Amino acid sequence: MMKKFLLVVTVLAMMASSAFAAKKIGAFKAEDLEGAAHDEAIFRQAPLTMFNVWGTFCPPCLHEMPDLGRLAKDMAPEGVQIVGLLYDWFDPAGRRSAKQISKAKTLVERTGADYLHLLLDDGLAQYLGDFSAIPQTFFVNGRGEIVGEVTGARSAAQWREIIREMLAKAK
Repeated sequence: MMKKFLLVVTVLAMMASSAFAAKKIGAFKAEDLEGAAHDEAIFRQAPLTMFNVWGTFCPPCLHEMPDLGRLAKDMAPEGVQIVGLLYDWFDPAGRRSAKQISKAKTLVERTGADYLHLLLDDGLAQYLGDFSAIPQTFFVNGRGEIVGEVTGARSAAQWREIIREMLAKAK
């Protein structure tokens, strides 16, 4: 009887661990606001990468960007990098919009969010999955595994606490 019980517990534990296995971001290529190409090697630059999806039309996104700019500088020595993912960089036909990218650059400068910003394209979005609101933030470890996700804007103090929790998960 005890052997059957242990077998069932072991099988259930294996099923649970595979069900909660970290979702991995695979190969991708994405441009930054200047047109330079970046890929999944970005994750090897820090134990934790905070991907913050934002839009030029999103007041909560813009409100938190100054805090994220300060956190990017403050938390880099702890092994954290913050990367913005611009949601609305295209025109109505789905092509790169110089006007939208120029607007984004102005907003980045105005908010002091002078960390790297990539264009969220289909190649990268496929790994992040569906999300219905922005800002949407994904935390990715150095192996490219998503270790956490947060919907909505947060204060600097809240982000600092969340980042520390995610950094512990990332290691």
